[in-house]
Amino acid sequence: MKALVFVFLLLSLSYGLNRERINSQALSQIDFMVRLENFPQRIPSTKLLEWIYFDWPPKEDWLIDGKSISDYKNAIELNFNKEGLSPEVQVSYGWTIRRTNMRMYPTSKTIHAKGKDLDYNQYTLLEPFTMLAILHQSKDGQWLYVHAPYMRGWVASKDVRQSTKEELIKLSSMPKAVVKVKSINVDGITFGLGSKLPIVQSSKSEILVMLPNGNLKSLPRSLLAEGFEDFSEEKAREILESMLGTPYDWGGKNGRWDCSSLVQSLYWVFGLELPRNSSQQAKVGRVIATKFSSYEEMKSVLEKSPPFRTLLFMKGHVMIFGGLENKEPVLYHSVGSLRYDDGTLIRAGAIVKNRLETERLTNIYRKIISVNILE
Repeated sequence: MKALVFVFLLLSLSYGLNRERINSQALSQIDFMVRLENFPQRIPSTKLLEWIYFDWPPKEDWLIDGKSISDYKNAIELNFNKEGLSPEVQVSYGWTIRRTNMRMYPTSKTIHAKGKDLDYNQYTLLEPFTMLAILHQSKDGQWLYVHAPYMRGWVASKDVRQSTKEELIKLSSMPKAVVKVKSINVDGITFGLGSKLPIVQSSKSEILVMLPNGNLKSLPRSLLAEGFEDFSEEKAREILESMLGTPYDWGGKNGRWDCSSLVQSLYWVFGLELPRNSSQQAKVGRVIATKFSSYEEMKSVLEKSPPFRTLLFMKGHVMIFGGLENKEPVLYHSVGSLRYDDGTLIRAGAIVKNRLETERLTNIYRKIISVNILE
């Protein structure tokens, strides 16, 4: 068995990153992943309600404004606007015109547990020009229930430009430039790592792109890549190193990254369309291990694994293997807290680079539930 694993690892190193295969796997394995150009024109209201109620009811110990969420449940559910649904829902389309948060429920209220500041109402941050299938409107008219290419939930109506399917397909078919730095601000609009802008024309030094408001802007190629960046370990390392110290941000509510959005954004740069959550990401790639009996066993596997194409998963968390430095494994991830080998809890709260032996984090092997290679 060990010989087979060794042969597989050597083959993985040689084959590299196969975008088409990885994207196809993600699309086929993950229910949340869709191609909007193939999205049905109509869906049954029963299916839409199944999606809307996916995370309902809320947990009883959740709070809003320091009060029990039970005081707000009726108002939240009323805003689902069930009575506004026909038996069959006509799908419309659009895209985000600025960064916006996708919410679990149609409210901007923060939902949290006692003593915790994580907003459980936050699904994810959507970048500008995120294509959308628009499925429903809240009772107060301030929210749209939408399906993005990798997630579905509620977004603020004011942050969406509605369109026909033909307009969306036309925009989607335009060549794109991908942001290959942490973020850029263009005419007051922020675009994060991996976000895409339609290309109007390009030269050796600049790319003329279209903004969500229709304006055109020339940007230097140092910020953007046409189509996507060709993958290399050096480029992946450079991007991650530039992001070290960025504060951890659950669901990207404040425009930054949590563990799985860091992975998603990084690989967007290289043309991969990965799902949003770590549990979904663990279904993509080739699984080479699901547990380890010792740190030495984990290290042995990592020594033979391709850096920056190997992901390590814990329950609710994902990390990027960054190769070996001074013969010890290095991991990059966005993390709230870590626990040293002696049990001491440390609050990282940022995108960090961990050297497992130097920083006394070797017991991390005990929590690994999957090691996947993107190939």
